[in-house]
Amino acid sequence: MSAIITAEEWSEGLFSGCELGDKRRTLRLVHIACMLAKKIGKSLANVCDGNSAAIEGAYRFIRNPGFGGQDIAEGGFRSIAEKSKEHELLLALEDTTTFSYTHEAEGLEEIEAGSGNIRGFYVHSVLLVDAQKERTIGLIDQQRWQRKASEAGKRHQRKNREYEEKESYKWEMSSRLMESRLGEKIKDVISVCDREADIYDYLQFKQQESQRFIVRAVQDRKLESEGMQLSDMLNESPIMGYSTVKIAQKSGRKAREAKLELRSCKVTLKGIRRKGVTLPDLEINVVSAVEVGKLSSTSKRLSWVILTSEPINSLAEVQTIIRYYEMRWRIEEFHKAWKTGAGSERQRMQAADNLEKMIVILGFVATRLLQLREALEVSKSALSGSTQIACTEVLTKEEYIMLWYATQENKTKKQSLPKKPPDLIWAYAAIARLGGWTNSKQTNKASWLTIWEGWYRVQERVLGYQMAKEMTKI
Repeated sequence: MSAIITAEEWSEGLFSGCELGDKRRTLRLVHIACMLAKKIGKSLANVCDGNSAAIEGAYRFIRNPGFGGQDIAEGGFRSIAEKSKEHELLLALEDTTTFSYTHEAEGLEEIEAGSGNIRGFYVHSVLLVDAQKERTIGLIDQQRWQRKASEAGKRHQRKNREYEEKESYKWEMSSRLMESRLGEKIKDVISVCDREADIYDYLQFKQQESQRFIVRAVQDRKLESEGMQLSDMLNESPIMGYSTVKIAQKSGRKAREAKLELRSCKVTLKGIRRKGVTLPDLEINVVSAVEVGKLSSTSKRLSWVILTSEPINSLAEVQTIIRYYEMRWRIEEFHKAWKTGAGSERQRMQAADNLEKMIVILGFVATRLLQLREALEVSKSALSGSTQIACTEVLTKEEYIMLWYATQENKTKKQSLPKKPPDLIWAYAAIARLGGWTNSKQTNKASWLTIWEGWYRVQERVLGYQMAKEMTKI
């Protein structure tokens, strides 16, 4: 483990290579991103601490027509592509979300026809995660678009449009762009996608380009064998074993562990016919994971069919595929961090282009929020007591000292700083408590927003300590 880098180091490393047409713009971007990372969730005016010159400079940067959001994003992608070389195996977690706004902004279209005053963007993101360490690396691609009002009501024409002209082409486009940035490293990347990516053309592309993938199936496809369906082949396959996945609490759903019955087989999907042309058959590996056991009346039984390029010859290989697909939920956490934690949907820029620039920057800020939580969360081995990780493996000495004294504030009997730093379990709980965590649900796990709030308060104390030291030199 290594200490969490400062906001200054993070911003410099991520954005200093951005090509915005003027080095001064790049320096301004690095400074703005640093301020936003220090005060995640605060407005652009707020992070400038009331400095009118800084506020004006920040908004002048966002309004500058000399560059766009994609120019900022490309600099970040290049930095992440370079960092990816340090990791043996990567998962490219993909998903699409919407950003909704109710204020008037020039050039901002309605999310859907007839949605009234709700306007915004559609965004497809690709998040790289270290497959072994399960740590977030960063964004490697992102597509942002709007549905033009002039195109409303034309969904019925979808079948007549070329594949490359459809929104569903976003999956292949992201894979192409990812390969262009990663080069040879693409062979160590597995794309992990939900059911929306179960598109014959996309699966064919991944195979033709020898790109690795894990895609959850949405439809029961026909097989080359006459009269056979994918489900028929899976039902005839023997049970290989079992795997357990954790289902998080969400919208009234209770957290639980699901025991999954695993099967696998290799099949040949029958090529689909489109516009008088039949696409070639596809040989593909398939994994079935169905929840077994008694469920409560409010629980929905888990059932996954996964199409993959990965080997399925042993139980261990199939369990690994299930684990990688389970990690796809990380990108949903990214969306929460981006919209709520970093405050992307609270932005009120008056032009779509300016709003896009801001949410691009905040997208990278959101990945830092995820990385912070991951660095502080206690591993299973630490929780079991088999490994005691000192908090100074993650925190700097100043952060540890400030956190220690912050936890003593409400104690009647103050304790002096221990000679041996406490472990990471202590640090996680202490930071969470500073953020308002009480462990009322007895999960021993705080939300990412609570962790961030606690971390922000630690950083405020560190800054005050550093300022006090400087004042003694005057």
